[in-house]
Amino acid sequence: MTIIQNDARKIPLDDNSVDFVFIDSPYSDNIKYSDEKQCIGKISCEKTEFYDELGKTASEIARILKPGKAMGLVIADQWIKKKFTAVGFLLWQRLEKYFEPIDIVCLTRHNQTSNTQIWHHRARQFNFYLRGFKDLFIMRKPKQES
Repeated sequence: MTIIQNDARKIPLDDNSVDFVFIDSPYSDNIKYSDEKQCIGKISCEKTEFYDELGKTASEIARILKPGKAMGLVIADQWIKKKFTAVGFLLWQRLEKYFEPIDIVCLTRHNQTSNTQIWHHRARQFNFYLRGFKDLFIMRKPKQES
């Protein structure tokens, strides 16, 4: 197995050469993911540009993935400044352009820092939900491209 650190919008692999891809992309600009100027994690998930850039990632995954093979992508929704953004659903729309759905798995966040008394208090005080899960989208590249 080979692990390559690279910008997922331009993967240095041959077309139809990979059996499986797993990606845990930035969820928005809520934390610092890297110092790279073009990092997707510097774009708010409230902007269309965020999904456009992740769409480029999906296109690259489709290019390198062998027909009929699968990919997994982890993503979380966002609740910030009293506004909910359904990042998963918005990204799913982009992924469907390249892949067929296999399953959606709910990943429980164990031992996360927001599962503490202070965050429970803040959630009640500021009226927001402590979301204890992420989505894992499992999708397949069609055997016959349309």
